[in-house]
Amino acid sequence: MLRAAGVQLLVLSFLHGCALQPVSPDASVACRLPRTLFLVSHGWHTGIVVERRDLVRLVPSLARDIGDEGAVEVGWGEERFYQARQTSVGMALRAVLQPNPSVLQVVPLPRPAREYFQPSDVKAIALEDEGYRALVAFVAESFTRTPEQELTRLSPSLYGSGWFYRAEGSFHAFNTCNTWVAKAMAAAGPRCN
Repeated sequence: MLRAAGVQLLVLSFLHGCALQPVSPDASVACRLPRTLFLVSHGWHTGIVVERRDLVRLVPSLARDIGDEGAVEVGWGEERFYQARQTSVGMALRAVLQPNPSVLQVVPLPRPAREYFQPSDVKAIALEDEGYRALVAFVAESFTRTPEQELTRLSPSLYGSGWFYRAEGSFHAFNTCNTWVAKAMAAAGPRCN
């Protein structure tokens, strides 16, 4: 019994890494024309909200699934655990203890991020336009593409009217959704003050 509780505690501590606020550059700059994105912490998972048109410009085939008006939340995670409607300790252990394929959940938002994700922690981040575009490019490069440059759509999103897609990179205890968000923020550079 104590051993099972210890395993559960270990799994929860690894999965908690996705709930932590992503690391971002400490430096801030004065921006002329700032662009705003949102970071959403759902407790066990973190996502990034950007404008759909900006992502669709770099990944045109997304337009058929999400349109190109309004905002979209994108999250990265372990393929089996992230898509599961019901999870188990075994799934969680597999997700963190060995490298596994990853997916992106892409959810078009029908309302502003703060309103749509009201129970979640939503933080606005202002970036210079160049940094914002670099972050969106990082997100766009996270999609796995077929040799024909198509996306591999997997299953409906856990909420909203979005989809899961095959993604680049392996998920494991040291490369979680929080790591992915931190890399996106690093690609963007300093925030606006």
